[in-house]
Amino acid sequence: MKAENLLRLRDAGFPVPDFRIVSDPAETDLGFSSAERFAVRSSFSGEDADGSSFAGQFDTLLNVPRDEVPAAVEKVLQSRNKENVGVYRNAMGVNGTSGGTVPAGSVIIQEMVQPDLAGVLFTANPMGLLNETVIVAGAGLGSAVVEDRADTTTYYYNRDDALYYSESDGEAAPHLTGDQLQKLVELAGRVEALYGRPMDLEYAIAGDRIWLLQARPVTTLSGKDPVILDSSNIVESYPGLTLPLSQSFAKEIYYEIFKALLNRSTKNNPVVAEMDDALKDMVDMANGRVYYRITSWYRVLNLLPFSDRFIAIWQEMLGVENKQVDAGSPVKRSVKLAMLKNVLYSLRTTPQEMDKLSQFYDAYSAGLRDDLDRLTQAPPDAASQREKLARLLDKYQRLKADIIPRWDITLTNDMDAFLFTALSGKRGKDRLSNLSDLESMRPARAMQALAQTAREKGMDSAAYASAKAAYIDEYGDRCLGELKLETRTYRTDPQLVDDYIRQQLDQNAEALPAPAPAAEDRERNPFVRRAKISIRNREISRLNRTRIYGIGRTIFTEAGKALRELDLLDDPMDVFYLTIPELRDFAASGAGAPLPEPSFRERVRSRKEQYAQFAQLPAYSRLVYDGVIRDKQVRNLTAEDTLRGNELRGLGVSAGRARGEALVVETPDLTLNAAGKILVTHSTDPGWVFLIQNASGIVAEKGSLLSHTAIITRELGKPAVVGVKDAVRRIRTGMLLDVDAGTGTVRILSEEETA
Repeated sequence: MKAENLLRLRDAGFPVPDFRIVSDPAETDLGFSSAERFAVRSSFSGEDADGSSFAGQFDTLLNVPRDEVPAAVEKVLQSRNKENVGVYRNAMGVNGTSGGTVPAGSVIIQEMVQPDLAGVLFTANPMGLLNETVIVAGAGLGSAVVEDRADTTTYYYNRDDALYYSESDGEAAPHLTGDQLQKLVELAGRVEALYGRPMDLEYAIAGDRIWLLQARPVTTLSGKDPVILDSSNIVESYPGLTLPLSQSFAKEIYYEIFKALLNRSTKNNPVVAEMDDALKDMVDMANGRVYYRITSWYRVLNLLPFSDRFIAIWQEMLGVENKQVDAGSPVKRSVKLAMLKNVLYSLRTTPQEMDKLSQFYDAYSAGLRDDLDRLTQAPPDAASQREKLARLLDKYQRLKADIIPRWDITLTNDMDAFLFTALSGKRGKDRLSNLSDLESMRPARAMQALAQTAREKGMDSAAYASAKAAYIDEYGDRCLGELKLETRTYRTDPQLVDDYIRQQLDQNAEALPAPAPAAEDRERNPFVRRAKISIRNREISRLNRTRIYGIGRTIFTEAGKALRELDLLDDPMDVFYLTIPELRDFAASGAGAPLPEPSFRERVRSRKEQYAQFAQLPAYSRLVYDGVIRDKQVRNLTAEDTLRGNELRGLGVSAGRARGEALVVETPDLTLNAAGKILVTHSTDPGWVFLIQNASGIVAEKGSLLSHTAIITRELGKPAVVGVKDAVRRIRTGMLLDVDAGTGTVRILSEEETA
């Protein structure tokens, strides 16, 4: 396949150094070129095929003088008989047939490029991120890069956002120019379009020319069931990094509310049950940020009548840029008809239902905070604090049970707002753009009134204190990032009100324009009239939603205080680095149960470090995963940050997790018993396939996403973490290790040598 891929690239007009294909040293004819040096590469059965790469298993000879090419061809041909090739072939289940147009045992003779820079380019990240191109660059020949002998810089380029970042490994790591990077990205896109799948390319840069030397499929990516995350619109609710507790809160709320919506809309429980997996994943998290799992949304929207049209409206309203839709299996006609009946019914009843919801919330919330205030009062002893935690979580469950079955009507109202705004036409939309006296403006106007009280009466006055208390009671949860429970609000930190008011007084801030006087709405366009109603109701429900989240914030802040009293956290605010299921499990464990393992303190510490990494990443608007969401890692190559306590950090290049005894290998020895062990070494070469196939994982001081060992470990399904500074010195044979390639961490679980 290697030769066929080069022929395909050349015929498609890609920059490939001239080459010939031979299967017998006697056939060697260099008349096609006047070059004095050549690269002699293998092109054997199964090599660079869809399911197997044979990366580094056969011989490749570079800089071969012209008169030595026939001997080099013979040497490469003989490499098919190497023992490691047989081991790899058996491990991957590859037979000896060719399946292509080029003879099964062929050799490529290619003009040698003397590059300034060279490396490997993955059109999609082999760790499972399909819309990210990965480019690794090293000085000189690319062989030094794939064999981990060169300092390199790795570029990660998100194609949807046109954003990239780079990580350098070594003091001599080179850097691509912006023009070189852009040309490589463009080449990657063209090659992937040609093959219709992610590809692994070797390239070389000589002067101002870029050459493609090799192409093979990325064997670890299927692309069959992509997971698409999109931040359209939701980034308004969850801007920037969002801590784990808020993430788990969002995931539970979205699940419950959409499940309630489908129960209301379909009156068909079997349909709701079939959609349960999608409902659980309406939102998802990556790199510390919250996203819509867009494929789940399309599956839900596909239940609607005229779903194609409605999805297009939804995309426009939410600002979804990539309009590609995968809605899953077709929906039965009977379900569509049932949904049509309920949609038509909602056109008549949603405004009235929204009024009922507001009335319910006003009555329900009247005593809600008083109940919570009483609940949070608990003696400081451990038993009382455990009971307090359990009762707080019970209150959270009760809050969901009381609110969610009613709150789903707000989603129907949102759909109404989208639909009638779209039907209003251009003139109607202009009239909708400046609605006055929306509920969302009332907190701002109330704050302005509070500032005026401070200006007239002074901030030390009883009038100001009373007005401030009233403001916090009514609007204390409305702030930037208000749906992130870790956000400090005016209710949690009343001093913030004073700070804001002082700022307004110092700046002599301009007054907000007064709301237009209420007048009879004489709107003649029925679509505009209905859109206005839906938009106003939407703003009312959003402010009430803010208050509900405020209740949740109080519940979990108090839970943090209880955990601090139990000496399980250093700071009550650390609770937001935990998740709701983790709190539930602890609360349900009872007073005599053992403490959580790992401890809450350990989890908080680890997650704070992880979030410090996430903070360095671009805020991607779209991420496309190959079936499984994996957080990205940022490599920090300074020793003190890489090595801390019993946890070492590197780069996960083959996903998975393994726990086992360490086997430190400084000098490769095939007689070593690696079965079930985690190999720890400075670096590797292709021959390590013998040890890797029996090992449970590998840790290496050198390496990258594209080294031969990375490719092999991915294919064999062995977790691997590379770029782990000082691993050989820090780890001793017999230590118990926990290797998590998903996070790029290696934890030493035992300092005792057991072997």
